[in-house]
Amino acid sequence: MNQSSSRLLEETPEVIASRLFQRAHLRDGLPEIFVGTFFLLVAPLDWMGQNINGAPMAAKAAYAANILLSMILGMSLPWLIKWVRRRFLVEREGYVRLKSAKRQVTYILLVAAAIFALSLVAALWLKLPNLDRWILAALGLYVGAVWAFIGQTLRFRIVAAISAATGILLAFTALSMQLCLAIFFGMSGLITLLSGLVVFIRFMRLPIEAGE
Repeated sequence: MNQSSSRLLEETPEVIASRLFQRAHLRDGLPEIFVGTFFLLVAPLDWMGQNINGAPMAAKAAYAANILLSMILGMSLPWLIKWVRRRFLVEREGYVRLKSAKRQVTYILLVAAAIFALSLVAALWLKLPNLDRWILAALGLYVGAVWAFIGQTLRFRIVAAISAATGILLAFTALSMQLCLAIFFGMSGLITLLSGLVVFIRFMRLPIEAGE
């Protein structure tokens, strides 16, 4: 018996079911598409906010619209994903009420946030120089860890590795913190969006009879 089969037998039915539900939730790429779009919207906000004084009215309107769109998208992500699936993908996915993974996702986010907070406290206590750079590197590791734990597939691990590497590399540059944050969320959003689009295109090309 190989290692994967042995590990599968050791898992409880609840763990197996949770993993299968998570894979079903991620198989069409929609969560990545929406989250990637959200990251791209929030990417320039900090930089735009620092340069809004004296900017033309069109730039101020774009800044306000970006904030509004980011807030709407961020608060309605779960609903939007469900609506798109029910409206456009019901013939391919069927109508299945997936088991909620909110508790699991909440635990993952809380653990990652706790590690991030402890790292920040340690950096403050040790009085490390260039604290903002340490925060940027930690942010990259945080986003990468969340993606890796939520997805638990190769494509999510690749996105996680790119996000973590981007944050760490930007921490060693001489760019302003506002520009670094814009680049970080822009890169993370772009790679996440592209990953979701590739999965979505492949999903739409599958025959409906395949049930995938």
